[in-house]
Amino acid sequence: MLAALTLAACTKVGTSGESAQHTNPWTHPGRFIYAENQDVKSLNVMLSTSASAGDLSTFLFSYAVRYDAHGHPVPDALREIPTIQNGDVSSDGLTLKYKLRPNILFHDGVRMTCRDLAFTWKAALNPANNNITHDGYRDIKSIDCSDPLVAVIHMQRVYAPFLQQLWGVNSNVPILPAHLLQSVNDSKGSFNTAPYQSAPIGSGPFRFVRWDRGQQVVLTAFDRYFVGRPKLKTVIFRIVPDDSTLVAQIKTHEIDMAARLGNNVWPEARHIRGTVAVAAPTFEYDHIDFNLRRPIFTDVRVRRALEMAVDRKAILDKVAHGNGDLSSVPVSPVLSAYHDPNVTEFPFDLAKARAALDAAGWKVGPDGIRVKNGQRFAFTYSTQTESVTGRAIQAFVQREWHDAGAAVTVKNQPTAQFFANTTDGTLQGGHYDVASFAWVAASDPDDSSIYSARNLAPKGQNALYWDDPVATKAMDDGLETVDPAKRKAASWREQERFALDVPSIILYFRREPFVYNSDLKEFTASPVISPFWDPQNYSL
Repeated sequence: MLAALTLAACTKVGTSGESAQHTNPWTHPGRFIYAENQDVKSLNVMLSTSASAGDLSTFLFSYAVRYDAHGHPVPDALREIPTIQNGDVSSDGLTLKYKLRPNILFHDGVRMTCRDLAFTWKAALNPANNNITHDGYRDIKSIDCSDPLVAVIHMQRVYAPFLQQLWGVNSNVPILPAHLLQSVNDSKGSFNTAPYQSAPIGSGPFRFVRWDRGQQVVLTAFDRYFVGRPKLKTVIFRIVPDDSTLVAQIKTHEIDMAARLGNNVWPEARHIRGTVAVAAPTFEYDHIDFNLRRPIFTDVRVRRALEMAVDRKAILDKVAHGNGDLSSVPVSPVLSAYHDPNVTEFPFDLAKARAALDAAGWKVGPDGIRVKNGQRFAFTYSTQTESVTGRAIQAFVQREWHDAGAAVTVKNQPTAQFFANTTDGTLQGGHYDVASFAWVAASDPDDSSIYSARNLAPKGQNALYWDDPVATKAMDDGLETVDPAKRKAASWREQERFALDVPSIILYFRREPFVYNSDLKEFTASPVISPFWDPQNYSL
């Protein structure tokens, strides 16, 4: 639990000439169509790390808890939030009680029990399964299911961010049905290709109807949802790879929401008749990762030089139209209790960047590209093909690095390939030199799942291959205490190492645009992982 959490207000733009009491003539009551620019490779988010798969999961599945519009945890499958005060967390932090609601049904009518939590834990740790988040789960020693509605979790060690991680949105692991998946959780990887992964049966507010690959996923309200039937009848997720097309479709009312829009279209999107536009603060940050297994990036002087050659403020202003908060570390400045404002920084300074590369032995050649021991200072830069924002950042940085003497070649891949949880994936397989994208982070300061040396790809999410003993020790220390002061101290040690070693260049934390039909009621974006924290309450 965070010691303090402060969120800046959303930028919200109303629509002139429209009254909240009037219904837009294009509204289809009870049907909500939202669209994003990312496709999905699997409908089970456990096998996909894309934001679009995570968003879809909030409609289909149940998690232990969710995070509301203020970033506060609220019970989902659990009856209440486990705390030391209510006795559901032992004083030593080694025993947790997850008390399930008694009336949760999977979409096939089978009741959810402790058995499903225990199964999901085992599935998350099965090395044959293409799940890459093991943090927290590998720290569980055993789960006692003597009471079918109470999971008594015995931990091997204290794991501070248990609430956001165990069966949580941050781990991409919702509660899965044991009765449907137990038989395929084997050592052959049958889980990865099971028919379930493209036609899932969850326990969320909406159940699966069909998946028209590359186009849309259709869901319908689950009448027996445990907190009551959702207000919407139908939810349709549309895949629209281009942000300009997303804006065009919200203008023509083909869709009710353009979600996670690129900031490049914000000036046009924010004033569309009959819509509400929101730029919501998030824990999502854009960054540029170095593949530290590439010899060209093993010298920290090179990485620092490349950071000094990037004008992050200009990128925020020109690419994101100011919709973001600058940070040089992967902890949001919104998290005032944990963000360290005093880390060592390497701000934009092209002259210093050039001098640093000179000192590292990279001398400018006759064509302006640097050379060292006969090797040109040349590498590839990858991002998602569909991401207009990603490609705009890429073009900006490519020019800046060229000015510093680097020959940068664009090598982009579709989202599904870029984020694939296999050795064939761009990131997980290490098939890149430099890659930029956005991490959808959580409100807890722990980021060991992506930066600890204990979580190297392909079985972990540290696809930078950053192996820093000091930083990993700091992350370990932060995980092993629930004392906010000790966690802050550990986080600050990690942030300082990150800032000094530059395994990645953090650009800014996003304020993410959503433009939606003004008849849509009760939508308030969560800043934690997915904006869709309570879709059962939406009405249209």
